[in-house]
Amino acid sequence: MTDPPRTRTDDYETSNEGAIQVATRAGAQKMELLKRFAVNPHGLTDEQAADSAKLTRTCYWKRCGELRAAGLIEFTGDTRVGIAGVRRRVSVITERGRTAVQN
Repeated sequence: MTDPPRTRTDDYETSNEGAIQVATRAGAQKMELLKRFAVNPHGLTDEQAADSAKLTRTCYWKRCGELRAAGLIEFTGDTRVGIAGVRRRVSVITERGRTAVQN
């Protein structure tokens, strides 16, 4: 599985430096989020997964997007109201995601 690039070619130098730093943490963050989806059969919003994994001060929505792009979680069609009072989409873990957690 190859992740998409973390920066655009015209990003500022600081964005590129940040992308290098997050590359070392992104895999662990994605696994922590995936584990939260694994133990919640009714699904979670990205925000709920991040809160459960104590990752709310990260770019958790990007990590969840990467999990969806890899086919490890998927949207259910349901929504839940988030902390800001706005509806958020719910995702559940896929069989592929369960296999990733077990390995």
